[in-house]
Amino acid sequence: MRFAPVFIILLLSIVGSTASLADKVGTTVDASKTVKATGGSNARILASKTSIFRNDRLRANSSGNAQIRLVDGTKIVVGPNADVKIDDFVITGQTVSKLTVSATRGAFRFISGRSKSSAYSIRTPNGTIGVRGTAFDVTITPQGTNVALLRGTIEACDRSGRCQIVRNRCDYVLIGRRGVKKDRLNSDSLRNRSKSLFPLLVNESNLNKQFRQSGSGCTVKNARLAPDRAPEQQPRNIFRALFSPRQPTINLNSPERSSPEPNSPQPNSPEPSNSVSNSPEPAAQPGSEPASAGVPNNPGNGNAVGNAGEKFSNGSRGNSSNAPGQSSDSPGRSGSSPGENRQAGNQAERRNN
Repeated sequence: MRFAPVFIILLLSIVGSTASLADKVGTTVDASKTVKATGGSNARILASKTSIFRNDRLRANSSGNAQIRLVDGTKIVVGPNADVKIDDFVITGQTVSKLTVSATRGAFRFISGRSKSSAYSIRTPNGTIGVRGTAFDVTITPQGTNVALLRGTIEACDRSGRCQIVRNRCDYVLIGRRGVKKDRLNSDSLRNRSKSLFPLLVNESNLNKQFRQSGSGCTVKNARLAPDRAPEQQPRNIFRALFSPRQPTINLNSPERSSPEPNSPQPNSPEPSNSVSNSPEPAAQPGSEPASAGVPNNPGNGNAVGNAGEKFSNGSRGNSSNAPGQSSDSPGRSGSSPGENRQAGNQAERRNN
């Protein structure tokens, strides 16, 4: 009979161990800084591959981070200052028929697993969050429960039963005393505050790959539209660019003036003839530059025009080309195109003499 007390103690230990194993709901994949677990088993600080049990209360300090995977594939990230408890957990094979997570403060992430959406429920001091195959971040503050939707759909309800369906990525919802308020994480009024409000959303570098949701883009200004809305097209601008008449190119180096001089003809008036008058032109004085020197389309510079290097009676020499459009009636001028027969200039000179 002296072995009876020892047998009873061993039996109770085996029963307790079996009960503890039966209440195991998941395991930590990774943990850093300080996250403590109490309630479901002995108090302990979470580390990699630490078992998580039903009724465990998980508390993190200001820099705590614990990434937990439950038996049905549900993933929970316990973030800074979080206080999260796994209340109800009913296992049915490889899924759960009921999973309730209660949170009272801090930040955490919830990513649903392979169980039915109706099995999941998140409780906060301000209301409840119904899960429909989704991922979202939650931060509980004195103002209420702040939720950032990263994937899927949720139903946010306050304590009075007023609910709103949230289904667009980067949508934001606040469950507070005045009901449920929706907004966008990148709205002008929320963008700067959302970066500090959701620490897991802004920086995912400390998270294992399976716990990431690439939600940091939700806080940038460029992601202004929801994914299910396409930006408005403006084909009007495209057609205007394709079919509008091309504007004339203005050559700034052109000798023509942009505005007419007081005595110049108006744009609509007929242009003066390019023919030269029959009055003889004064010969250029040696050593002096003619008055028309440097004027465009006047290769002769006021003198008789011949081929390059040709000498005339007044001692001047011809330029390399004749002025276009000049009349052959003027002495020493050739009516031919530039570079044509030299005899035109010579004959004019002989007639003049």
